[in-house]
Amino acid sequence: MELRRKVFGDVVGSADLILAASDGTRTPITIRVGCPYQVDAFEWACPVEAHGREPRYPDMHGTTSLQALCLAVAVVRERIRDVRTKGGKFLDPDQDVEWDEDALAALFGLGSDSSRRTSR
Repeated sequence: MELRRKVFGDVVGSADLILAASDGTRTPITIRVGCPYQVDAFEWACPVEAHGREPRYPDMHGTTSLQALCLAVAVVRERIRDVRTKGGKFLDPDQDVEWDEDALAALFGLGSDSSRRTSR
């Protein structure tokens, strides 16, 4: 199994932002999630990357196109969490203001899993 196909393909969604690292450097980043593609009768894959930050990630594989797409978004969410726990911040590239927890949660589904759940 290949980790990723050579061509990224069509983009399903993207977001531009600025990473303000804890050391003061600023890096423009484009988060891209590609269109899921069928690998075989039982497997789908979805390309994902944080262009400008890291090399392209391996395509996320699942048993359905929806699972592959959700896994790709989950990779982005976890990478953003990791950067934030290390003191990095994400800025809106047009307004140069920090994206707060609510803005990031709205875009990538971030937030405390336990604090966002309600009991039934």
